[in-house]
Amino acid sequence: MAAFRQFLKIAAIVAAATIGTGVFALPYIVASAGWILAACYFVVFAAIISAAHIVYFKTLAAVGEKERLLGLARKYFGTAGFLTGFIAIVIGLLMGIVAFLIIGPQFLRLIFPAVPPAAALVLFWFVIAIPVFLGDERTVHLEEFGIFCIAAVVLFIFLTGNPVHALSVIPPVALHYLFLPLGAVLFSLAGWTSVESVYGVMQKPGSFLKTGRRSILWIAFIAGTLFAALLYFLFAMGIAGSASLITQDTVSGLTNWPAWKKDIIAIIGLLAIGTIAMPIMRELRNAFEKDMGWHPVFARSAIVFAPLAAVLSGFNNFLAVVSIAGGLFLSVQYLLIIAVGARSLAFSPAQKIFFGIASAVFIFAAVYSVYGFLR
Repeated sequence: MAAFRQFLKIAAIVAAATIGTGVFALPYIVASAGWILAACYFVVFAAIISAAHIVYFKTLAAVGEKERLLGLARKYFGTAGFLTGFIAIVIGLLMGIVAFLIIGPQFLRLIFPAVPPAAALVLFWFVIAIPVFLGDERTVHLEEFGIFCIAAVVLFIFLTGNPVHALSVIPPVALHYLFLPLGAVLFSLAGWTSVESVYGVMQKPGSFLKTGRRSILWIAFIAGTLFAALLYFLFAMGIAGSASLITQDTVSGLTNWPAWKKDIIAIIGLLAIGTIAMPIMRELRNAFEKDMGWHPVFARSAIVFAPLAAVLSGFNNFLAVVSIAGGLFLSVQYLLIIAVGARSLAFSPAQKIFFGIASAVFIFAAVYSVYGFLR
């Protein structure tokens, strides 16, 4: 029983670090690209990302977690690796917070329509800044609570959203949008920030790492990512079967929903942001304070104020931010994970082939996302 609880805890940590605001871009993606095509993207990326998470965990175990991803990039690839890692990790994670600030105030205004947009942005920004100053152990427990709440609400959306109707109105495959899901699906499924939290949990006596049952640990990583992918798909089908209009941010297309149901979608949005914000904030703190040696006050001020400045400067297209953050920055982050893993671990010939293919997928996603963003 203890082993099963530990398994659920690890899977929940991974899922909590995975499920975030990307869920609100997915109904539009699934409706445009087709439900079979989108499902294929979920399966393929879930497999690749889960394998990358396992590699990163093994890398942390091999180096004793003396460095995080940014520090490992500098250790193995020098200045070029550090600069690449800084841009990909720090800027990419900050863009994730930008996405939160774009869509989060909309959730607040669904619940409190009288709140002006500017006031909603300031209030939401203040709340989302809180995890920057919380301890890691406390945020892990909050993440576990959040993921179970999100799962319950997503199931409700699916069951009340007429998914059968969604299958009749969404094409199975729309080749015209063959590569549209790349950035959004990658943004939605990326959860490598969970690996460091899981590594911390595995240092306790009686863990799978200490007892040698690592295969169960790997299954838990896969289960957490697949669970997140399943929730994403159920949510997209529930929205597609009930919304009057499928929009890029989902929220603006729910005009035919009753007020109480809009409140539920707002709650799931706020919960999703809360669960994913905590590991992202934690990773940014680690990058600034551990890998770069910044003073905590300066580091945490940058985390809090830089995304707000980006939104206020006009960088506020939700789907564009999600696509470029996922397709470009997250692809490079996973390329770094594979690269540092190749340096610190002994890949078998089969693993070399698999991660070679995975690297090609990430490179293509990055190039295509830049092309789509510029176009």
